[in-house]
Amino acid sequence: MEKKTKKFLLQYKINDANGRPELRLTSARGGKNYSVHTHYNLLAEDGTRIKRSPITPEVAQFIFNNFDRRGDTLSFEIYYSDLVSSSLLKKENEIKSDDIRHKVTSTEHSFTATGEKLAYHAPIFEKYRDTGYASIIRATMTLHQICASSCQYCSTILRNRADSISLEEAKRFVIDLYDVQARFNKTEFTEYNDSYKERTGSDIRLRGLILSGGGQPNLWPHFQEFVEWLSNMNIDLGLITNGFPSNIPDEIYKFFKWIRISITPDNASPHYPDGQFDQQYLPSTIVDNSDMTVGYSYVYGPWTTAKKLLQINKAITKNGMDYCRVLTDCNLTRAAQLRAHKELAEQLFKLGLIDEKGTPLHRIFHQLKYHGTQRAANQLWEKGQCYLQIYNVFWDTTGHEKDGYSHCYPCDSVTVLAEEAADKIVKVSERRFNPKKWGLVVNKEVSRLFTEPVKPTFDPRKICSACLFMRNNQTVKNMSSPGFKSKTLDSSIEHINFP
Repeated sequence: MEKKTKKFLLQYKINDANGRPELRLTSARGGKNYSVHTHYNLLAEDGTRIKRSPITPEVAQFIFNNFDRRGDTLSFEIYYSDLVSSSLLKKENEIKSDDIRHKVTSTEHSFTATGEKLAYHAPIFEKYRDTGYASIIRATMTLHQICASSCQYCSTILRNRADSISLEEAKRFVIDLYDVQARFNKTEFTEYNDSYKERTGSDIRLRGLILSGGGQPNLWPHFQEFVEWLSNMNIDLGLITNGFPSNIPDEIYKFFKWIRISITPDNASPHYPDGQFDQQYLPSTIVDNSDMTVGYSYVYGPWTTAKKLLQINKAITKNGMDYCRVLTDCNLTRAAQLRAHKELAEQLFKLGLIDEKGTPLHRIFHQLKYHGTQRAANQLWEKGQCYLQIYNVFWDTTGHEKDGYSHCYPCDSVTVLAEEAADKIVKVSERRFNPKKWGLVVNKEVSRLFTEPVKPTFDPRKICSACLFMRNNQTVKNMSSPGFKSKTLDSSIEHINFP
């Protein structure tokens, strides 16, 4: 059974290797990227999960019939009444964030971008307020688009695997943000640079750099040489990876300030012996290393069981990890995300992993991350300006193979902006970086981000109303406003160069 949509080719068949039925999503444009779905969430009328069930031929047909309206993520969240009636019935129940057990702690502030750490960098927002110029202190890079895993929730599944950059291009990007930016600020904005240096010990320049996907960073052919080169700079390095290929020496990983290991569904990763994530190889340099923060990240979804959450909790201690953040699939719409968050919180509570208020009782913490609304977007961005580009940039390699260059974006989450209209038609997430919608500058002109006054290249009210970083945007807006008084950063918060 198969169906072709504008973005995807859907195929339901028996896997020859394991004999299990599966529904596979592949880019309609061709290519090797795909995700495999074996289960769906069966929901009660109030949106709570009845059970996690295998996708039968009948369910697959229901998904096929409604895929154009529900999209590539919500199609696997099915109400029992809809399944029985074979049609989509309107549901009015809506979960509010206040209905969810959750307590923000210094752990969540330290290991995620909540906006709290921006207070440490206050002089750059004073500079923006007075001059209109940005200061890029945080950056994330994709290096190529090859990944060994096939996660259902992959945010860039529609990417081109051929897109990759050279070592020289990667170095140029960093040099512009590190050396060129520092010289520019020392010369052109001496007062603000001196203030920032007095506060942080550094000129205004790149302070924190994350190597992330797109593709799995340590599968990039130049990964080792690039990291060794970066280690000679005063930049805090972070790494997000699904696993550790055997061709990279353990010693390379000691240069990172933190490493976050993504736990994929069992059947999605080649790194797991017998499908067990806690048995995967870990470099000796990251195990029980007090000079580095090492954690897990886990996306909650139809593939999740109580047994898996307890397994993660045990693995944190077993493998010498500092934490595991658990969150929901960001490709879901706001309403579906909040339902999933509530279910996740209740599950964590029943398992004794959080208390009745949502405070973590172990090293697992729940990141309450969900989409914004159109009303909030209109209030936040009354001038049509995303505020993340005041301090942050994300460089993705999309389009590099075709054009010889690629684009910088204000954040890494533009690929997962999903919205649901009243008529139950879903505006699905892009699941790729689209420079025509969100591109700021090409990689060859990255210095323009800080040598020219900030100007909007798109209106976030029109295309980012489902933004996942509204809190960060609001913080920057407040800190850049006349009369704002900077607060003292909580000393327990770590990794301040990754705001």
